[in-house]
Parts: sequence; structure tokens; C-alpha cells
Amino acid sequence: MGLMTRQNYLDSLDDGRKVLVDGKTVGDVRSHPALAPMVETVARIYDLHNDPAHADLMTFERSDGIVGSRFYKAPANREDLALRRQMTTRVLREICPTMDRFGDETVTALFTLVDRQDLLDRFDTRYARNAARWLDLLQRENLFMTSGNTDPKGDRSRQPFEQDDLDLNTRVVEERPDGVVLRGAKFETGAPYAHVAFIKPTVGNWSPQNADFAIACVVRLNAPGVRMICRLPQYHGGAANANRFEYPLTGGFDEVDTLIVFDDVFIPWEDVMFARQPELAALMRGELGRWAAQGYLTRCLAKADLLVGTALLVSEHSGTIKIPPVRSKISQLMMHRQAVEAFLLAAEAACEETPSGLAMPNQSIQNAGRIYCSQTYATMVQLLREIIGGQPVMLPGEAMLNSPETRDDVMKYFAGAGYDAPTRLRAMHLARELTASAYAGRTQSYQLFAETPIFAQENALFATYDREESMALARRMAGIEPAATAAPEAAPRLKVGHG
Repeated sequence: MGLMTRQNYLDSLDDGRKVLVDGKTVGDVRSHPALAPMVETVARIYDLHNDPAHADLMTFERSDGIVGSRFYKAPANREDLALRRQMTTRVLREICPTMDRFGDETVTALFTLVDRQDLLDRFDTRYARNAARWLDLLQRENLFMTSGNTDPKGDRSRQPFEQDDLDLNTRVVEERPDGVVLRGAKFETGAPYAHVAFIKPTVGNWSPQNADFAIACVVRLNAPGVRMICRLPQYHGGAANANRFEYPLTGGFDEVDTLIVFDDVFIPWEDVMFARQPELAALMRGELGRWAAQGYLTRCLAKADLLVGTALLVSEHSGTIKIPPVRSKISQLMMHRQAVEAFLLAAEAACEETPSGLAMPNQSIQNAGRIYCSQTYATMVQLLREIIGGQPVMLPGEAMLNSPETRDDVMKYFAGAGYDAPTRLRAMHLARELTASAYAGRTQSYQLFAETPIFAQENALFATYDREESMALARRMAGIEPAATAAPEAAPRLKVGHG
């Protein structure tokens, strides 16, 4: 069919999917006020793919001559990694810098599965072949793939197989000659307006008793038995009802987080990456974020850019940009922003070669960047609060600006530093959305947990850091002969600097 267009995308959502908002079934996700703004946002991403001004970055020509979406191209070298970063940056700058889920990072688990064909083939030769087939399909058609990562879990002190209700973790309840049957649920962002979801195995102790929960597959989101229960909209009645003057982010970019329920959903074998393979789940689960974290860091950089820009804008509008202590805090914001970019570029520059010859960001540097971004986003938001002061929580709305009874007062008392009231209020409302709104709270939680909890990120850094090199230096400086101590288990080293 070729690369999907805006109209193809909009038409494709009329597919019988089961979506519920505020307890009611949604007739058409394209027009429902809680979903329509994000449907339009994703449609704009399809516009970018089909716009000649952006096509060189958003697409690539495959070896068979077909034009594919770069979202779904596994990086072959350092240049490909750079192009992926630039592609994601283009989307964030052209559409919205606070967006998180639009497909480029969720697909990267398939990169890992294709790359580790040697490992998957030890269990079933269909697995890697299925992953490669899905990558091919995604490249050619540019479907929107989201993921399904987080289970409800129930009592988190107990293993999945120990739960009173086994459905609290997604599991295989039946194997058939033609596929498997899936039951359970996953939390995910963007599912109501995506095409498919890549279901990942939950994080757990992969003992034989947990075999049913060791499932990785692609689910079509209009499949029989799939229903999507959307969280409470951030704006009453849905984002489409929000005034964009007062809610510049909520009104257009309220990404809808969803509970995807799998009520005995049939998954054909061709869509299964592995099933009931706890050993394989244990081996693969930690590797599925190899490339996804590059997308996360790119998003963190875009958010940091917006925080810096908003701080500069509001302080210029108030005249406080001339005050040294305010400049000092803005400089701290700039420092955080530059640090994020440093992690991103360094991981790319020191990229590593994978077992099959792909290029992935330097895992140790990238994992350190993940931790930094997860830990410091709240600090950056707090700096913005201190820079802009308390005025964002005392702002008039657009109706007060337009009302004959209040307009003169608003125009007089909210102007300043050479800027009129409407201009200053627009900047202040953006600042409020970033610091003192439901949108701000959701974004801070997402930053903290979207890349798994920080302790899991720290474990990933510990596993990928070259510990032996650092210990060898310490032993030499301490005067300890290498033979005098047993070598610790070192992280596997991959080739660095794949060009």
C-alpha cells in the first residue's frame, strides 16, 4: 500500500476498535473530545513523512527500492543513529516538544529481537523471522506501533504466578497449532489511536512457574477481545474542550494513557516473538531498551529546550532577565539542558557494534543519561518555578481578557516591560502548564517512570559499565598485583565506534 498518509491514517482508525472514556464506549476516536486532538497530532506526523521538505529525514530508500519510514529502520552505522536522533528531534520541534509516544522508540525492541537471531533461534526459528517480518511491514506501511509494557501486577511483593488473580499479569492461557490466546492487561500511552502494540514480558523472576507470563508479541488493537479503558482526561470533557490560550499543551497534546485489556485475544504464531519461554525472557528483557533510550534522551532534550525557552521568555516579559540571580537560575537550567545533550551525543559518538553488526548507542553512557534525566527533570521544573515566581497560579483566562467588564484592567495590570497583556499571558499560561497543572504533574511522573524505575536503570548501568577497567586502575594505584585478586564478573564488551 505504500507509506501511510494523513487520510489513510484517519480512515484506518474506523476499524471497530473498542475504546472507553469516562465509562462509555467511544463511537469514533477521531471525533471524541478526549482523543481527537491527539489523533490530529499523529496525523501531522504522517504529514511530515509525506512532505518533500522533510522526506529525506523521515524516510529512507530500502535496498528493494521501496521508500520506508525511518521510524522503523534499524541503525546500520553511526550515521543512522544520528539520523534517528535528528528525525525524532524534527517531530518534537515541528509538532510538540513534550510528546512522548509516537512509535519511533516503541519499535526498537524489534531491533533487538532481529539482532539476537542467534539467541532466538536456539528456542524457535520462527521468533526472529516474525520480528523481521514485522519490521518489514512497519517500514513499508508506517503503521503506528505503541507498546504494552506495564502490567497491573496486583500484590507487587508476590510473583505473577503467586497472585490470587493470575490475570493481573498478561499471560498465555492457551497454545494452539495456529497461535496463542492472551489474557490480562497492560498500561500504555497512545493505544486508542495506534494500530498495533508490541507486548513485552513483565519484569520479574523468570522461574519455570512464571512461564505463562513470558510472552512477547504484536497485538492488533482492533482485534476481538481487546478493549482500551482510557484514564481520566486532564481537562473535563476532554482536551478538545480546552481553550488553547489558557491550555496550550493540554488542549492539543494530552497523550491518553490507557489500560489495554486482553480478554482471551487470539495471537497468530506469525505475530509471536516468543511465548512461554522464561529463560529467553530473562536473557532478552534487559536488552529490549538498547535503542529505546536514545529516543527517551532525545525527548528529554526537547523538554529541556522548552523549559529553558519558557524561562527566558517569561523573564524577558517581566524584566527580571536583567537581574543576576535570575540569570543564575536560568544558567542552571541551561546546564541541565546541555548535560542531556552531552549524554545523547556522547552515546552516539561512542556507539557500539551489536552481534549482528548493527550500531547501537554506547550502553553505559546512555544508561547514565537515562538516570540523569529521570532524576533531574523535577529539578528543572522547580528551577522554572523559581524563575517565574507565583504569577502563573493567579492568571486571568481569555474570557476576562475579552470581557468589556474586565478587559481594561487586564490589559493594564498584566502588561509590562514593553509587552502587552495578551503576549505576557500567553507565555505565563505556557509556564503554568509546565509547572502548575495536571499536564505538568503527569509529565513529571512520566519522566520518572517511563524508562522503568530508577533502581532498574541503575542496575542497567552497573551491568553495562566497564568495571574491570576502573578496578584495574585502582589496583595499579594501590600497588596490588593483578594475580593477587580474582577478576570480577565484567560486563560484556562490544566493539566501539562503529562508523
